[in-house]
This record gives sequence, structure tokens and C-alpha cells, in this order.
Amino acid sequence: MRRILLGLVTCLVVAACTRDRTYPPRTFTWSGDVPAGGTIKVRNIDGAIAVIPSTTNELSVSALIMNASPSAVQVKEESNSDELVFCTQLGSQISTPCESNNGREHSTHFSPFSLFRRSHPLTVLYTLHVPAGAKLDMETVNGRIAAQDVGGNVKASTVNGDVVVSTTLGTVNAETVNGSIVASMAAVPDSGNVHLETVNGSITSVLPESIGGSFDLENVNGKINASYPHGTPDSTDAHHMRFTLSPAARRVHLETVNGSVSVTQYVKPVKVSLLN
Repeated sequence: MRRILLGLVTCLVVAACTRDRTYPPRTFTWSGDVPAGGTIKVRNIDGAIAVIPSTTNELSVSALIMNASPSAVQVKEESNSDELVFCTQLGSQISTPCESNNGREHSTHFSPFSLFRRSHPLTVLYTLHVPAGAKLDMETVNGRIAAQDVGGNVKASTVNGDVVVSTTLGTVNAETVNGSIVASMAAVPDSGNVHLETVNGSITSVLPESIGGSFDLENVNGKINASYPHGTPDSTDAHHMRFTLSPAARRVHLETVNGSVSVTQYVKPVKVSLLN
């Protein structure tokens, strides 16, 4: 029996040494125009998504693919009349459309030897330079989503990771499971709801002074702080605060289970002179 066990261990070690390969990083790049009023979608699996303003009127996308062969992972682009979609495709799903659920799912097949096929997880890191006015719809499973000074509405969803978004003109709708959410909106359109939700993490929302509508702040474990000017809450529940600002159809909903909820008013940053 000892010889059998020793032989099995030896085989596993050999498999680990011979099957493991290091693949050099690859980069997917794309640039072009965004349809007027169009939406830019990103569908990732393992890896972060970062968005910053474009210095031109064009969209540019860069995706760094790490620890994967071309047959295992690819990034592809699809477009229609008003959408540009960029997605991560795995293995046999590479030929499927970006918006197909099968194209974004991990394989559930397990083999003992799969533990030794690679020492590092497959990772794709997206960086987008986005022109003002474009709407964003971003999804990943394991990774952080960050967007800075976006000039349009933002929708962001992850499972394991934080979401940090700031807009110069646009609403934010964000969800995560294990992570915190920070959403800062300098100005918002006349219509459009704000929905921020997590399970394990805090929520911080910075809203412009002129926003109106109904507010619904809720958690189970943690504090709720609404330093944004508001009327008397219609509930004495320490974990559920509701109030209404100027009459509007807009709904602002912030919800977490384990974490604090905070709403503050946006204050325009003071200009800083580099000469002083």
C-alpha cells in the first residue's frame, strides 16, 4: 500500500511539473467611435475593469490577458446599431456571442489533474478610455470595477470586488456581493434611478444638491448616516431610513447587509494652483 501511495504522489508531482506552463501576457486593443447615445458593455470573468475619460472623441479599449494560451482565453468585440460589447471568452465558448451566458461561465467539470494544470489563475484586465456622453454597462465576477469622471450613466456589477465610480454627469447603479461601493455623482440627468447594493461591505454615496426623489437606505449590521439635507425620516428604525426630497419620480435605493450606509452632498473640489 505504501508503494502504491508513493507512486501516486510521484505521478501527481510529475504532472504538476510537466503540465504547468507559463504563457506570456497578451494584449487585445481596439479603438473607434461610439454611436451617439450608445452603450459600451464589458463582460469579464476574472479580472478588474478600469475606466477613465478619453482625451479624444474615440473609445479605446485595452485588455491584458495573463496566464492563458490563445486557445484558452480570448477577448472579442461585437457591435450593433447602438452598442459596443467587449467580452472575455473561455475555451470552447470562444466562438459564442458575447451576450451568451454560456460564454461567461466557468466550466464545472472537475478532474484531480486540473489542480496541476496551472499555478496562476487566468486573468484579464480591462482599461477603457471613454468619451463623454457614452453609457457604461460593466460586469465581472472576480475583480474590482473602477470608473473615474465618467460623463454618462454607469451600471456596474461584480461578485467579489469593490465598485468605485465617479461621474461628472450621470447616474450610478452598482451591485456586488463581497465588496464596498463608493459612488460620487457631480450632476445627474432629470430622470434615472440610483441603486447601490452589496451584501458584505459598506456603501458611500455622494449626490448633487439638486437631486430630488425618494430615498430608501437600509442595512442589517451597521450604521446609517444621511448628512445630505433631508426632511424628517418616516421611520424610527435605526437600520431603515426613508425620506423624500423635492417631488420627483426618481428613486435612490442603498442597501447592504453587513456594513454602513452613508449619503453626503457633493461639493465641487477647490481648484489648486501648482504655482502655490
